[in-house]
Amino acid sequence: MNISKSFNTKTTSGVFAAGLCMLVAQPCFAQSKACVNLLVGAGYAAWMAVNLGDSYYWSSSFAIGQTGCVTLPVAGMVNGAPYNVVVSAILGSSKVVCTPAPSPYSSSDTNAVVYNAWGTTFNVTCQMPGGGNTGAAAAAAMTPSKEGLEALEKLKKEGPKPAPQ
Repeated sequence: MNISKSFNTKTTSGVFAAGLCMLVAQPCFAQSKACVNLLVGAGYAAWMAVNLGDSYYWSSSFAIGQTGCVTLPVAGMVNGAPYNVVVSAILGSSKVVCTPAPSPYSSSDTNAVVYNAWGTTFNVTCQMPGGGNTGAAAAAAMTPSKEGLEALEKLKKEGPKPAPQ
């Protein structure tokens, strides 16, 4: 076998294998996620969750400038199921629903649902980018707050916190 024919055979095999891997991996792309970006100006560290019915599926705790995500679907989520994304400040007690509500779950949708959160521990705001409060979100994205920096240092020192119940 000459070198050219050997190269063509190996190249064809490699392309076939890559195509096969992509076909096998395709169902994974149907799994999306819901995320919350905690803007730099936020005055708290947080958790985010997907709320489906009476159940909450929480992310790990995350600090200002970081993003928390939950992979979709969560347990019991089927096509067409309505759900909410919520955020909770670590030292706060509220579960703030992010607005607007995401579209009902669709396994064929490859997009992530993404929100921005800012504010203070007891005044959490969570909105989809481009929502009605873009001026406040832009300001929160640029300047770290004193409370947020303190929350970041505390989270670094103490480590992740267990999610609310």
